[in-house]
Amino acid sequence: MPVSQPYKPEPFIEQPTFEDVKISKLVSPALLRYLANRGIPADIAQRYCVQVDYKLHGKNYYAIGFENSAHGFELRSSFFKGSYPPKHITHIANSNARCNVFEGFIDFLSAERLGLNDGNDSVVLNSVANVGKAIPTLAEYPLILCYLDNDTAGRAAVARLRREFGDRVSDKSARYPDHKDLNDYLQSLNPKKSTKLKF
Repeated sequence: MPVSQPYKPEPFIEQPTFEDVKISKLVSPALLRYLANRGIPADIAQRYCVQVDYKLHGKNYYAIGFENSAHGFELRSSFFKGSYPPKHITHIANSNARCNVFEGFIDFLSAERLGLNDGNDSVVLNSVANVGKAIPTLAEYPLILCYLDNDTAGRAAVARLRREFGDRVSDKSARYPDHKDLNDYLQSLNPKKSTKLKF
């Protein structure tokens, strides 16, 4: 019988979206103010984050950058939430037997502000879709403390980790039951004063 030739798809060449990407110390007053409004002081932000200047569709932008373990960056500003590929988890290792797990880096920074990390190792998922990527890293820890969002996706991520690691997983979202996430809880401790715009 004649053997058909195997299908060979045309190679896909990804067009770069980000151009002229520059990484530097986080010093932008606007970006530091954005974090301060979310309860994150500059010293904590500058310890873990950088400033990423980039061009997108011909326009210049800048954002807070949080590096992941594959050397991509999560990007945040008051008007943008995205990532510079590759997308991956961030593992912050302090040689501790306990590991905190967060959905995003704003929650990780919030935990720093609240004193919840306390020398523990941390895994920032940078999206609950990355929970599978975190499993090999988390496998080495006897205690996994989850500070995930109080929503369906957060609960599903905790359930997935419990299927993998059983009683080694502790759900810490009960610390902020009336808030959608850890940063929302942090902001509630220091409610913003209403200010009128001056013209």
